[in-house]
Amino acid sequence: MNRNIDINNNNNGGIDYSITNEELSGYVQEEDYEAIKQRYGGVSGLSKRLGSNEENGLSQQEATNEERIHRFGINKMNEIAQKSLFFFIWQAIHDKTLIILIVSAVVSIILGLTVEDRKTGWIDGTAILVAVIIVVLVTAGNDYNKEKKFRKLNTIRNERNVSVVRGGHLASISVYDVVVGDVVKLETGDTIPADGLYIAGQSIAVDESSMTGESDQKRKSNDRPFFLSGCQVLEGSASMLVIAVGPNSQWGKLKLLLQSPDSDTPLTQKLEKLAETIGKFGLIAAILTFGVLLLKYVIVFVKDGHTWHWSELGTIVGFVVTAITIIVVAVPEGLPLAVTISLAYSMMKMMKDQNLVRHLEACETMGGATNICSDKTGTLTQNRMTVVKKIIGKSINSDDFVENGKSSMSDQQRDIYSSPSSSSSRHNVYNDSGKVNQHDCEMEMLSNSRILTLLAEGISLNSTAYIEKHTDRLNDHIGSKTECALLEWLETMPNQSYETVRKENKDRVVKVYPFSSEKKMSAVLMNQNQNISGGLIIYVKGAAEIVLNNCTNIVDKNGESTQMSRDEKMLLQKDIEIFASEGLRTLVLAYKEINNEPSSEDEAKVIYTGLTFLGLVGIKDPVRKEVPRAVKRCQGAGIFVRMLTGDNILTAKNIARECGILKDGGVAIEGPQFRLLTDDQLDTIIPHLQVIARCSPTDKFRLVHRLRELGEVVAVTGDGVNDAPQLKEADVGFSMGIAGTEVAKEASDIVLLDDNFNSIAKAVIWGRNVYDSIRKFIQFQLTVNIVAVLIAFVGSITNGESPLRPVQLLWVNLIMDTLGALALSTEPPSEELFNRRPYGRFDSLITYRMWRNIIGQSIYQIAFLFSIMYSAASMVELFDLPRVDQWTTNDKTVYHTIIFNTFVFCQFFNEINCRVLDNQLNVFRNIHKSYVFVGVVSFCIFIQVILVEFGGEFFGTRHLDYKQWFFCIIIGFGSLIWGFCLRLLPLKDRTNTNIEVKPLDVKNLGIDVDIESQPLLGGKSNWKKARNVFTQINVISAFRNQPRLKRTKSLFATKSSDSNARYNRNLNGSGYGSGSS
Repeated sequence: MNRNIDINNNNNGGIDYSITNEELSGYVQEEDYEAIKQRYGGVSGLSKRLGSNEENGLSQQEATNEERIHRFGINKMNEIAQKSLFFFIWQAIHDKTLIILIVSAVVSIILGLTVEDRKTGWIDGTAILVAVIIVVLVTAGNDYNKEKKFRKLNTIRNERNVSVVRGGHLASISVYDVVVGDVVKLETGDTIPADGLYIAGQSIAVDESSMTGESDQKRKSNDRPFFLSGCQVLEGSASMLVIAVGPNSQWGKLKLLLQSPDSDTPLTQKLEKLAETIGKFGLIAAILTFGVLLLKYVIVFVKDGHTWHWSELGTIVGFVVTAITIIVVAVPEGLPLAVTISLAYSMMKMMKDQNLVRHLEACETMGGATNICSDKTGTLTQNRMTVVKKIIGKSINSDDFVENGKSSMSDQQRDIYSSPSSSSSRHNVYNDSGKVNQHDCEMEMLSNSRILTLLAEGISLNSTAYIEKHTDRLNDHIGSKTECALLEWLETMPNQSYETVRKENKDRVVKVYPFSSEKKMSAVLMNQNQNISGGLIIYVKGAAEIVLNNCTNIVDKNGESTQMSRDEKMLLQKDIEIFASEGLRTLVLAYKEINNEPSSEDEAKVIYTGLTFLGLVGIKDPVRKEVPRAVKRCQGAGIFVRMLTGDNILTAKNIARECGILKDGGVAIEGPQFRLLTDDQLDTIIPHLQVIARCSPTDKFRLVHRLRELGEVVAVTGDGVNDAPQLKEADVGFSMGIAGTEVAKEASDIVLLDDNFNSIAKAVIWGRNVYDSIRKFIQFQLTVNIVAVLIAFVGSITNGESPLRPVQLLWVNLIMDTLGALALSTEPPSEELFNRRPYGRFDSLITYRMWRNIIGQSIYQIAFLFSIMYSAASMVELFDLPRVDQWTTNDKTVYHTIIFNTFVFCQFFNEINCRVLDNQLNVFRNIHKSYVFVGVVSFCIFIQVILVEFGGEFFGTRHLDYKQWFFCIIIGFGSLIWGFCLRLLPLKDRTNTNIEVKPLDVKNLGIDVDIESQPLLGGKSNWKKARNVFTQINVISAFRNQPRLKRTKSLFATKSSDSNARYNRNLNGSGYGSGSS
């Protein structure tokens, strides 16, 4: 490009202010170039109306024009300010349970300082406030820290420079300074800074998968001129006219969708409902207590003929204090802390499992997930195109003929295949024992230096891609993913390096013929190697069936070009068909030797015809090794896994089958068909829908939205800008930490640091563990609260005071609950969590079995505690105390200490019971692995001993002898035996309700869908052997040109197998590859 263009040649005019952002953005969104041509005469006319010029761009004055910037905006989104710690503190205080606690604490402090003993009256309320402060600080601190980590994750790659033409000169400016009307220069590897229109260029291809979800590279030209911001240039170069920036670009519009408010998670809704119910229960108990005490006081007051004095008001206020105490006891102040501890603990552990949790609630929500809608590229697959199958020259693809290294062909069939009459097709690679080895076949071909040189030069020099090599991580692929796969394959060959080949042979290149979407081939013309006298050599690669049709020769094992027979070509065509049916992208490498450089008139004919077949390769993005097992685990856990991808139906189905997602009876559908479905049709298909191919962002959003409307808890994965809406809509959104865009991460709840579906499976087990931990604590907390409230309520009514002092209730209801939350919320998960169905959105937080345990343990504890409270006369000998009528204040305090100590030890042993939610009898299972649980319970017992023995007047306790201690411990231990008996009761929990599966009537559905089915041979048949037989018939039929091949193939096809017509239709996709893209 000429960098010295005179600025005076700039024919820029003024801006046409009739052009609006909405109009320009609409052109890009609809890709309506016809409208641009009709109104402005094309890109040239539009650039003039924008005050720009196709060659010289904007002048510096126009680029900084305030009117232009005001009218069309800047290339920057309004950044969300980082939230401060005080913001998260204020947010945490708005929890309803905490609000009830704060009000209760303030009232308790006021009454304690005005009515009770000022020395101790303030303790209860202050202690509650301390608990609230702890909860708020822990919650806010966690949120603030994860916000900082997330911002640190997104600071990479934000600021960058781009090349633009300003006043006829090339300039490098910040991406934020790009304005509408700028002419941007794009090169391989660049990220497109704004929406724009193609002006001129050379063989430019763009990866738009982050915006459209389609993995096919998009070639840009005057007929397809639209560039989308945020996408990457894979190859070539071009100049682009910017027509939309910042929030007006397609990237910006998608990011604006993220500003919708977050919805409450299923657990949040259930906890709020539980807190309200418990609050009402406590309020009713308090009102009844106050009412009974006041009625009793009035009856006694009237009956004894007392005269009213203002001092009597203190008695009534005392009734209010008792009522408030009951409310405080009833409110589960340990519950929010239990939730926070459990989520924070899980968040830290999930980080080790490659899950960066942005929203703590997502931990537990994932445990109730009933559906996972997963992207394909990078999540299920490695996001690295790889050569997985190849045929070099006349080598044989032994995978089609061999099982476990042994040929399944008969001697007669082997004779036919390797007979002199057919030896021209592929050389005989069988040894005397009938064994054949694919690796040996390849090595035999590659051992020939001539073949190795042809492959190395054809791959290295007929390519613009390159690989950035790293020692500490995987290499980065720059340029065409298909070409990078070939380069990686070349690097695995003996003593080969594409960089060395390019460096040593760059001077030999005569002319490059870039890939043409019309010809579906690319080529490079070179001088012959100095070892070969004179002449030129052409290397060609492209769509397999097209290049193969242009081949007349084939390279043999000696590296010589020999004539290709009709049978050989037919066999290679069948190989291409088999490769494509497996979802592979197929390429053929070929070459041709000529004497002189062709003239421009004969160029196409000379370059692309009469080629020598060098090799056939099958390329695909391989499935991650751990994915099939992870998918199976999720399915075994009752989670419906679906795959949503922008790839074609053939590739999508093959990958889904390989992952174990597409199964018998499953439906695979393409996006255009999906969009035609009515809501009723969609509801009919949803229980069977496993794959959506050619899936657009709106398709994903509609599916996720509909699933949530039907009551499903949905998790979604995504990495591109186009995935942001559905990530936001889902109950749990997973973004990719490596390949994910900033917008996708901003919209997500959890960032997968390794972009791996297996990490989602780990998130499921942690989510279920969180949910179970919270349930365990609720089971423990409600038992404590029910017993404490009833003791306080009955004791206050019968004796005028609670046998448990407020400071003792503080220990029981606050400290023990808090430590109990720590103990029960930090138990590690077990693999057994995968052996049950998900809880779902509408599952009750408290199950039938939990109610059995709560009510059963409450009855046990209340029965013994009431017996002690109201049978003192008959129990004094057991406790070595004098008769009740001879009790001193100390004796009464000892007796109350026994009640308190028995109550506390019942909670200690019941806490062990609460480790189990189902009917499992062994409550000590894996307790040795729960270090925190054992430590907390041991610490609580130690503190209890200290408080009883040394609490004194402040705590209202007295020293107990060994008999009294033994009694308290035995009664507490009895709750373990009682819990064992309760779990023997044959009680089942409610079964989770799922979407009603309607029968799939394809005929009345009104739209064609693919239903996956098992092979007609049946599940018990020897399918692998049958496939080998089919392959043998394939070979023989290819040579004999018999029509029975198609009939035989149909025997092994599935009911929904892809027809030849569909295969041929997929062959016409863009890019080099045939079949899959």
